[in-house]
Amino acid sequence: MHPHEPPVKRGAGGMGMPGMRCLTCHGTANFDPGKVPGNPRWLLAPVEMAWVGKTLRQICVQIKDPHLNGGKSMKDLIDTHGRNDQLVAWAWNPGAGRTPAPGTQEEFGKLIQAWADTGAQCPTK
Repeated sequence: MHPHEPPVKRGAGGMGMPGMRCLTCHGTANFDPGKVPGNPRWLLAPVEMAWVGKTLRQICVQIKDPHLNGGKSMKDLIDTHGRNDQLVAWAWNPGAGRTPAPGTQEEFGKLIQAWADTGAQCPTK
């Protein structure tokens, strides 16, 4: 939750502006000496996926809505995004100066599966 440095603009497809594309600085792997995160698929998340300032209910509804989650079905959320997505996997290996997500990506996929199996309910607030 800190401003991107140097300042960037989203640009076409969330990849930055000409001359300042994401891959100008973000490589295929983390660059720990500079604390620059990296991944072969690095880009800004679509604006529709932003969570800042939203309630848990709003985030939950957004995650399940294919119009707001990149066209993903619940099966896609479980299999492709949760269990196997390389960019999501970055959360467990975020590089120097960042705290990894708790658990493992495998456990994350199992949690999403259990949530889906029990009705994928959202909080009331």
